[in-house]
Amino acid sequence: MDYVKPQKISGTFTKQYSLHLLIILFGVFKFCIHLFTMEAYGLHADELYYIELSRSFEWGYLDISPFVTWMGRISSIFGNAVISWRMLPCLFSAFTVILTGQITRLLGGKQLAVSIACSALICSPAVLATSYLLQPAVFDQFFWTLLTYALLAYQKNRQIKYLYLASAAFSFGMLNKYTILIYLGSLGIAYLFFKPKHILIDLKKLFYPALLSIAILLPNIIWQWHHGFPILHYSSLVAKGALYVDLGDYLFQLFFFHGASVAVWTAGLIFLFFPKENIPFQRIWPISFLMVVLILLLLKGKLYYGLGAFPLFFASGGYCWAIMLKQLNKAARVVFFIVLYAFGALSLPLVIPLLPIEVSRMYIAKMVKMTSFTRPLLWEDGTSGTLPQFFADMTGWELMAKKVERVADRYADPKLLVLTDNYAIAGGLMFYGGQNMPRVISVHNSFLLSSPPYVTGKNIIYLSKDSPSKVQDLAREVKLAEVIKMENSQLSGIHIYMLIDVNARFQNKYNSDRETFYPQAKRLNAQPLKFEL
Repeated sequence: MDYVKPQKISGTFTKQYSLHLLIILFGVFKFCIHLFTMEAYGLHADELYYIELSRSFEWGYLDISPFVTWMGRISSIFGNAVISWRMLPCLFSAFTVILTGQITRLLGGKQLAVSIACSALICSPAVLATSYLLQPAVFDQFFWTLLTYALLAYQKNRQIKYLYLASAAFSFGMLNKYTILIYLGSLGIAYLFFKPKHILIDLKKLFYPALLSIAILLPNIIWQWHHGFPILHYSSLVAKGALYVDLGDYLFQLFFFHGASVAVWTAGLIFLFFPKENIPFQRIWPISFLMVVLILLLLKGKLYYGLGAFPLFFASGGYCWAIMLKQLNKAARVVFFIVLYAFGALSLPLVIPLLPIEVSRMYIAKMVKMTSFTRPLLWEDGTSGTLPQFFADMTGWELMAKKVERVADRYADPKLLVLTDNYAIAGGLMFYGGQNMPRVISVHNSFLLSSPPYVTGKNIIYLSKDSPSKVQDLAREVKLAEVIKMENSQLSGIHIYMLIDVNARFQNKYNSDRETFYPQAKRLNAQPLKFEL
């Protein structure tokens, strides 16, 4: 009798160990997918921006939360190669897969359910495309998923440690991207709807975890307060820039930017709406998800901002599909996985830099011809290219820096400045500029804080898409050095001007640009910021 019980415990332990090992293996597999393509093409425009901001430690910025720059700071330890900057994002994306497996386990899923959930997440084109770049998106997905895991674990085990974990996930998620507030807010509203009588009891339990959140977030809140909460102004600028949202395209992306994995997450959404045990509390999750989708639509936000909400539905979808597939033979299960991974493999060249650029162009052209699906080639400005925009944004920066250096070499001016109205160009010039690169400044995004308040009388290399007619009166002498022409690049059409002795008209334009992006810049004009010649 004493011998039988240990056997059961041992068998349970072995199954749990095997399940955890399986989940970790999926995480390793996810990391390996990106390992051999990290160096391809080059650094993305946004990566260059975050890398340059990471050169100094800050608690806040005008347009972003600071976490991504902290990751850039840590990444700099590993060197200056592309792979150095992308190692941490790929690790975080692997951790997101592992958390998805753990959520599946919390829901009651076993090996088959975990395999389906993790495979669906790995094969999602939207997740693949955002899993390897040094951008807030990959960390955002991780923190949303960690928050989901912590809340589900607390719901199941009622251990206070999971509330502290949820608090930390939310706080660092806020330090990475403020959109996690939309997710937590939607969960809170849904919770009030289903459990209004328990709110006072639960608030008492949340007191100390809430104090932890305040402690973590306080330095960033102080920074935002000291600078007049610029993130609110930046958000309004972004909303104004998005004149309208195409509802049809928005819904199309919602259902199909996960590729064949749509069959898994939609099953998970329905499964939680109509849970097997008929527990109304479970409906908090799908209702909060629909709220997130609606809020992003109303705020004219991009749908990938809410990618962190999907791992839960991949997990519940894996559990749902496991129940259905167990009713079928093994051949049906094999076919299911083949379809999932086949679609993921076909989409790989569209979302990660797997092929050389020219080969990628040919592959995409054939895919478009066969499927008539052109959405990946649609750029943010409404135009279409022969490459996805995020591929094009990984090319041309080093060549541009060399062009600017050649212009600078013609002038023996130690106080020469390079000015651009594009944060990506500024980041590219700073990163790829050699010893002969003059000081690069920009009045857009967070580079504004280190821009000088006065430029009158300076000689400036000016990069802009403004035509010569708009620039000719901004200096004593204006020379057009070159117009950059690059296929499928945001650099195409950039004019490189040499402005000799810029005048008051240029200073007024410069001040206006600063104040448009950051109204408080008016008071910065009274004193130089980090600017010495």
